[in-house]
Order: sequence, then C-alpha cells, then structure tokens
Amino acid sequence: MTVLSLAAGNIRRMRFRLASAIALSAVIATAAAPPVAFPLRVSADRHHLEDNSGAPFLVVGDTAWSLVAQLNETDIERYLDDRAARGFNAIIINLLEHKFASHAPATLSGVQPFAAGRMFEVPNAEYFDIAHRAVAAAGRRGVSVWLCPAYLGWDGGDEGFFKEIHAAGREALRNYGRFVGERFKDLPNIVWMLGGDFAFPPSHRWLGDVLAAGLREGGAGQLMTGHGGQTAAVETFGDRDWIAVDTVYSYSKDLREPLHDARARRPQRPFVLIESTYEGEHDAPPEQIRFQAWAAMLSGAAGQFFGNNPIWHFDGPTLFKYEGSWQQALDSVGSRDMARLGTFFRSQRWIDFQPAADAQAVTTDTGVAPVAARNTDGTTTIVYVPAHGAGTRELQLKSRHPGGAQWFDPAGDASPVKATIESDASSRVLVHTPGRNSAGATDWVLVLR
Repeated sequence: MTVLSLAAGNIRRMRFRLASAIALSAVIATAAAPPVAFPLRVSADRHHLEDNSGAPFLVVGDTAWSLVAQLNETDIERYLDDRAARGFNAIIINLLEHKFASHAPATLSGVQPFAAGRMFEVPNAEYFDIAHRAVAAAGRRGVSVWLCPAYLGWDGGDEGFFKEIHAAGREALRNYGRFVGERFKDLPNIVWMLGGDFAFPPSHRWLGDVLAAGLREGGAGQLMTGHGGQTAAVETFGDRDWIAVDTVYSYSKDLREPLHDARARRPQRPFVLIESTYEGEHDAPPEQIRFQAWAAMLSGAAGQFFGNNPIWHFDGPTLFKYEGSWQQALDSVGSRDMARLGTFFRSQRWIDFQPAADAQAVTTDTGVAPVAARNTDGTTTIVYVPAHGAGTRELQLKSRHPGGAQWFDPAGDASPVKATIESDASSRVLVHTPGRNSAGATDWVLVLR
C-alpha cells in the first residue's frame, strides 16, 4: 500500500474542503492523521472529541490489547510507526495482561507487575516504567492510548483480573488506582478505559467507581470511558460522572440499533464503537468489517475501533486460530480498509454530519438497509450500501440531487465512479450500485451533492 505523507497545512485544508467537485480522488491515497495537541476533551456540543487546540479528533482506532506484556520496545516502535502512517490515531492497550501474553502477567522479558503474592497491593515500578514508555511512544506519534488499567475478563473468568481484584478488596483497588494515576498523570494522550469484557450486575459497579476515584486521587485528569461485556459503558457502570465517553460494544451483524441507542441516550455523551467483530475471527468477511466501521461513522459516532487477530495479542495465546504473524497482519485487508475510511472522513467536515433517516436511500430489495448521514446545511449526503450478494442493487432516492453523485469504493483505491440518477415511469428517482467493487464485494459508498 502506498502511504501518502502530507504536510500539516495540506492535511488541514483537505479535512475541511467540501467544494462542489469535492475531489474524492484526494481520498484515494492513505494519509497519516493530522497533528494533534493532547489532551483530548469533549466538544461543547457533546457529540465528538477534540484536542486541546479545539480541532475535532476523529477516532480511527486499532486494538493492541497485549502490547505492553507481549512486545519488546523495538516491536512496539514498529507497530506504532505502521499504525500512525496509516492514519490510526487511537489504540486500546491492557496495562496488565492476565492470559493473552506468553508470560502473563509478566512482560516477554519476565518483568512482573506486582511483588509475588501481592497482586494489586505492591506494584513493581520497573513494569510500569515499561508501560509508561510505550504510552509515551504512542503520544509522540499523535496516537491516543485507551488504556485499560485493570482488565476484568469475560464474565469475570480467567481472561482477566476480576477474581484477584475481588480478593484484594476495594481499598487495594483504590490504592492501585492512586499509584497508576500518579505514574501516568503526565501522559496527556491517555483515555482511561475501565472494566473489560464483563457485563457485571449493578452490585459490582463499585469496580469502576473505586478505580476511577483512585486514578483521580493520583492525579490522572484524562478522559475516562468504560468497556463492558457487549454492553455500553453507561449500561455497564451506570450514569456516572466519571464516564466522559460512552461506548458501543456489540457483535450483531447489524449494529444500527445499538448505535442509535447510544446516540439517543441522555445525558448526551460522545460515543465510539469500541468493539465489534474482529478481522480473522468468527469467519467474518471483509465487507462485515467495513460495514461495522461505516455504520458507526454514519450513525453519529465520534469514531470506531478496528480489531485484528493476531494483532490484538501479537502472536501470544489466543482463543482463535490464525495464519501468518502480527507483522504480516499489519497490511491486512481490514487495515487498509480502515485507513481508507479514516482518510475519507477526514476529507469531509465530518463533525457536521448527522444520521439522516429522512435522507436515506431506500432499497427495493431485501438485505441490510443502507446507512446515511447528511451535513447540517443539507448540501451533502453520504450513504453506505452494505454488501448484498451478486449484481447491482437498486436504491430509491428522496430527490434528484442536482449537484451530482459519485460512488466511492470502500475496498479499493480506484477513482470514484459517477453515479447515474434516473427516473422511472412512476417518477421515482433511482440509482443502481456499480456491481462488484475492487475487492469483488458489493458494498459501496454513495456521495450525493
């Protein structure tokens, strides 16, 4: 894949240029994300994130759960360089790894996070120094780290630390939070992500409250969010003041309902698609991975996270089979598709787009319906048409769109294709998808002016 590096000024101009001819061809080459001034904060309208200068921050995320425990510093640099060059500006990392690393919870070189027999009670400074250097390295590349300080594990089982935390008790967890907050308070590129794959009952919400309080007491002033068990942050922890960013976590093949629920939830918070089906797992085809990401972006999300097996565990222990290595997977189909998506939305003034049920194209066939968003001045509508099998798909539009229309290929770097809009005998306004895209699938993005 060709990586196009643009000067900061050119990137900014590209982000906000939305002229009539729009030059979607500018989207074809993958570009690094624009410069970012950490820390991140919630925008005034509470719909997206922005950096310390007020520039909107589009979350284009990757999952690197086992990075601290599984990689040496050379490989950490290699991974971060690749992701930054592709426009990824956010990664999920476990500060502690319970199962999915070769020597968990120790690092690959054998450095333990706690003194023997004193888990969550006596931290080992050497281990947390290693983690601190990894997070700092991401920050130097403009990458935010959504850092999970105490991953709980699916249903509180052996994948995470729920049992150890429960055994140590609330005061030990709070003290651990103070220690971590003090150690990482100087790194502005962090978003704290509490929880981890556990949709516990309300009686256990203290797991978030106590840890959040400890982090704050230690001086950690960065944003916080939560990771449930196929539940949103607010569904998992309750409507807590410490939750600045809500999350959507679902393995449903049609994510429109949980995305809609997140946007409708009050009080309003920016939300991200924090987890859905990973590339290389559950027999998910590339078009499913693309649908998740495009649906999130056109449903009002502040961004989305992509996952890949084996990148998330870096060839460590895993529940899923995989081929190749994490290094080979850096250039996976999904990696290229997510880079392309990030570049596409940065070429629009993406914060002006809102879900637009009344502007959606209506298909005359069956299958997952298109997802659409329209900008606030009504000049541009973006429609993602999910894959639907062989052949073309007929869409009925709301109007003729006199500014014209183009098809953008979400799976390849070919030039945009002009869309032909026509009317039938009943005066319906129709457009047909171009058939198969460059990857042989049938998902397309329609940009209407």
